[in-house]
Amino acid sequence: MKELIFSSPTRPIDLIINLVIVLLTLFLSISGYDGIVLNILAFYTIFFAVGYALVSTLFPNKTALLSQSFTLPRVEKTHEISLLERIALSVALSAAVIGITGVLLTRVLGLNEVTVLLEILIFILIFTLLAIYRRASRLRDPFILRFSFGTGKKYTRAEKSLTIIVAAAFIVFLAVAADSLAKEPQQENFAEIYISGSDGTTESLPSTISGAANVNLNIVSHMSETTQFTLIVSDGLGYAQTAYFNQSQVISLDSSIGRSTSFYLEPGESYEFTLYFSIMSPGDHLVYFTLVSGEDTLQLWMPVNVTYSE
Repeated sequence: MKELIFSSPTRPIDLIINLVIVLLTLFLSISGYDGIVLNILAFYTIFFAVGYALVSTLFPNKTALLSQSFTLPRVEKTHEISLLERIALSVALSAAVIGITGVLLTRVLGLNEVTVLLEILIFILIFTLLAIYRRASRLRDPFILRFSFGTGKKYTRAEKSLTIIVAAAFIVFLAVAADSLAKEPQQENFAEIYISGSDGTTESLPSTISGAANVNLNIVSHMSETTQFTLIVSDGLGYAQTAYFNQSQVISLDSSIGRSTSFYLEPGESYEFTLYFSIMSPGDHLVYFTLVSGEDTLQLWMPVNVTYSE
């Protein structure tokens, strides 16, 4: 029978490997690398590495002391911590530590890549050094991670079948996870349109006009590719046709004709201009701003009252 000692009080190989993986993750993140390898390492760092170092600090021995009596004879109640329990505690504590400190960072320093990396680096270094120190000083019932080979133990057919099923499920899980991480994130295609008055606020939008008025329009594209947009400005929605308008001129709005203009925007690009318009018919009107991009339509409207010009 062969036995491989993976971790002992004098050989904290598991903690060193855990620290190296975290340092490698931080280095790849700082260097600007982006890929499936970084995604897997980052997942390990956030949801396991910090918690494993913390669990190793809290429980440096193979067993944990649950309670003890202070009478004679002294009686202690202990519990042996299995490797599965250490893994479960590592996942839970890692998520808890990162979540709580993330909230504190948001309120104090702001949550960004630099503060998150600094937080993880500080925690992993502190917990790893404490875990190594406590393991070396706890010689009673030490935590030893070992793997044995060639034990000669015979398994039943049911045990072999269950092992194969678990291994196959784990392989399928890794394949699906790798394929999902490798895919480009789906981007939601949409656009935004804003109108404002002369001072850039909606409070200054013209409500009563006599002659020409103006509004500021801002269109923002969140499309995944270059897209053609058409803006239609109309007096109501009863128009039967549209006619092109020049953005540098004052357009006269008529209930029977919509005024339109077209332009192209790159992904993330915005387009802003001032629209000058007039309405000849007195009374209450609704001016509509309709933005068309492919099959999508956005619409804003503005009530105005037109008075006779003297």
